[in-house]
Amino acid sequence: MIINSRSEAKLATLAKDLGHPSRLHCVHGTMMPSGIDRTIEKVLAIATPSHVVAHAGVAWFTESGAEDETNILSAPKHSLLEMDRAIFSQNKGVLVDMHFGVASILLPKMRQMSGCSYTFLTGTSATMQRQLSPLTRINTHALSGLASALRAEGQAAADCIYLSELRVGNLPLRDLPAMAKDPTQMPLSAELGMLTAGIAAAGARWEGPQAGGDLYQVNDIEDLKQLRIRFPLTEVSGEPLPALWHWQTFSQKTLKPRMSTGQD
Repeated sequence: MIINSRSEAKLATLAKDLGHPSRLHCVHGTMMPSGIDRTIEKVLAIATPSHVVAHAGVAWFTESGAEDETNILSAPKHSLLEMDRAIFSQNKGVLVDMHFGVASILLPKMRQMSGCSYTFLTGTSATMQRQLSPLTRINTHALSGLASALRAEGQAAADCIYLSELRVGNLPLRDLPAMAKDPTQMPLSAELGMLTAGIAAAGARWEGPQAGGDLYQVNDIEDLKQLRIRFPLTEVSGEPLPALWHWQTFSQKTLKPRMSTGQD
């Protein structure tokens, strides 16, 4: 597994919390347009990935004051129509530029292999949607557009890559303090991560004209439950799949997911 971040400290923390698994590779580098080529060069020096998860953003890796997409899209706070047109023009496609840059390098290389998958994880929970800035909303929808366009091209060309999008909708956030009292109950982020891994693993079972992938939408807990059943994944290469609680503690046990029927 290869994970990248601009924060060396947080990469080190993640590796420690996961128990320093031998197959984890942490790459220090940015996915902002100015640094994509160098970061992907570091990734390819390790291996050409068979499975890629392209997510809209992970706030845990964000550093206060950093010039990254999270902080850029969080500002300005005022109305969209009050925004300077130059600022709008410059930032309306930050996420798309990043993801297109990565896809344009990796997808051609992955097409030379078999059993590969490329999974976009897009959207936000219902609670987070109420807090999104105008630029974040625009970028989030634009990223779904990129995933749709790449998927359509792959289907038309009978691509050998299982290129899919997992789009998260109105899922309620779970109460983390309450969950700490019941460690068998997974955070939504953990369940979505395992679902994404399950969808990615399904790529190895697809070949030829069917390999174009699909759009999977999670708008409620029942959607999540059904997709977890359809794309199960509890172990990778015979090794227990680690689970992080609050990104701070590590469980050595192979957890049995327990599905929620609503707010915890």
